[in-house]
Amino acid sequence: MKFVQKNACFIALFILGIGFFSSCNNKDIIAGKRDPGKPTVFSDFSPKEGAIRTRLYISGDNFGDDVSKIHVYIGERELKVVGVNGKQIYCWVPGQTSTGKVRVVIDEGSGKTVDHTFADSFSYVKSTSVGTLVGKVDENGNSGIIDGTFEEAGFNYAGWITYEPTTNVVLVSELDRAVRRIDLANRMVSTLITNGQASFNKLQNTTLSTDRDTLYLVDDNGNRSTPNKVAIAYTLRSENYRRVHPVLYDVGAFGFAQHPVDRGLFYTVTNGTPVKKGVPDPVTGELVPKELYRIGGNISGTLLFFHPSGNYAYIQVQSRIYKSMYNWQKQELEPAIIFAGGVAGDVDAIGTSARIERAYQGVFVKNPDYAGQADEYDFYFCDQHNHSIRILAPNGMVTTFAGKGSPTPDGSKRGYIDGHPRLEARFGEPSGIDYDVEHKIFYIAERFNKRIRTITVE
Repeated sequence: MKFVQKNACFIALFILGIGFFSSCNNKDIIAGKRDPGKPTVFSDFSPKEGAIRTRLYISGDNFGDDVSKIHVYIGERELKVVGVNGKQIYCWVPGQTSTGKVRVVIDEGSGKTVDHTFADSFSYVKSTSVGTLVGKVDENGNSGIIDGTFEEAGFNYAGWITYEPTTNVVLVSELDRAVRRIDLANRMVSTLITNGQASFNKLQNTTLSTDRDTLYLVDDNGNRSTPNKVAIAYTLRSENYRRVHPVLYDVGAFGFAQHPVDRGLFYTVTNGTPVKKGVPDPVTGELVPKELYRIGGNISGTLLFFHPSGNYAYIQVQSRIYKSMYNWQKQELEPAIIFAGGVAGDVDAIGTSARIERAYQGVFVKNPDYAGQADEYDFYFCDQHNHSIRILAPNGMVTTFAGKGSPTPDGSKRGYIDGHPRLEARFGEPSGIDYDVEHKIFYIAERFNKRIRTITVE
């Protein structure tokens, strides 16, 4: 029987990674246990080509109904088996796959397996695609801080992302509330730190140290008059990020960055736009605030990001991105000048002609096209209120990388759609972004959609 027929009506549903199938006519799908006394038949697979997230169907007979016993490969790359009903196997094609033969291995028990490789190859089409990693909402769009499997877990106000490559986990700051841990290998979400630890008032974000052994935590402690509460704290990977230690006291911190070479601690304060550095007290040796300069105005929500070279930092203030050069002799940031943006809006252009609505977390990513140039990095950042991911190039050019696809009649930019970054994908107030260099995956936190999204680059 050919798997895909012209008039077939087939809908694949899956729950908790264990699939079950339904269709317009339930009698067309008959699930059943595998009969070891009968041969396993492999008829065909479909489609014959596709990109990341392609749904691959394998047809035949006597597959059984236990997904844990079935393994499907394209070449050496194993696919995620989502469902099986005896006659059909349903899989997802992951990213970083290559063209190759489709192989199915079924565990019969007692060390015996059925192993079949189709004569035809699956042609993998490289693409950049937006997907959903974890998170869900109810019919009213609500969720909460819910630990558990990827199918169970929920997020309340996901606003900042830190990817930790050593243990392959993603840390998510639930703004004003907690730090969550996403275990990518085991597909589990847990809560690491809450406001109650280290007298936190409003946890804002997390940043890994340059040696990736220390996680710094930034707290908007609500104190606007005297610097007597923890503004910056830290926790160690060796302690599984469970114990929190104070680093510096101030009137509340909002942005934070460690210099990638000198390892100095720089931060911004919640109220106004002062840029500060933690310096040792000459008597106690403890870090105390030193104000370097003010950008100007009384706009809150200033964020700070060092270039990997340490030569400069971008300082984001709402719709503007400033550039602050690093004085290597003084080991301080020099007064910043506006580099991109200005008036709030949504325009891709160079320098101050560009329009940004609300710049939030950003990350520097090496661009192979810049090899040999003085600056080899682009800066990807969340434009929260334009519901998009944008790129700031070293020459000051701002372009839109992902989001605002699938336009609607009312002209809304916000939405929740996976797929092609520009033609289909839509975001809902993205504000957290980090990048896994090895696997070429962006992780994105969305405040409105209450999900963690991915952009896989191939």
